[in-house]
Amino acid sequence: MLLDSTARWLLVLHTFVGIAAVGAATHLVIWTRRYLRGQYGRRRAVIRFCVITLALQIGAFVAGNIMYPTYKVEVRTAYLESSQAVTAAEEAHERDLARLAEREGIEPTQAPSTQKMVKRAAAAARWFDIKEHWIALGLITSAALLLILSRWDPRRDGTVIAPVVTTLAWLTAGTVWLGAIIGVLTASWRAV
Repeated sequence: MLLDSTARWLLVLHTFVGIAAVGAATHLVIWTRRYLRGQYGRRRAVIRFCVITLALQIGAFVAGNIMYPTYKVEVRTAYLESSQAVTAAEEAHERDLARLAEREGIEPTQAPSTQKMVKRAAAAARWFDIKEHWIALGLITSAALLLILSRWDPRRDGTVIAPVVTTLAWLTAGTVWLGAIIGVLTASWRAV
């Protein structure tokens, strides 16, 4: 398990690499969609974006896996899967809201029930597991896409697999986007 400060910096690195992977995968989709229109003039740029996307995916995956034991103990087990911890945090939050409302002279807002928050925290933990599976699938599709792009030249080999290439690019980008969104939402609940 990592020290708290190390885990936090690794989370920041993981986030930045993930954001870069989202950008690279999005660019990959934009460039490969031209293949469907029969435009193959930027083949080297497409391959470059595929390499960059895969490298960033691997970097984010490695950083996340190094950080995972700390997340598992300090966030998931200690908070997201602990109804007592969620209940205590929600009660403290409600007290803070009531104090703030009293200080500002406004009517306090009605917070969601604690039981609802316990269910949402457990759902966040499950979504995190789903994210991990999709990220692994995205790594596979990205690697397959790079393999195809490195061997296939549409001018030489024909354009029959252009839809497959574009679909793999969309799948790669979709898994990266899904991972980023779920990661941000999970971290908004509780981060290392």
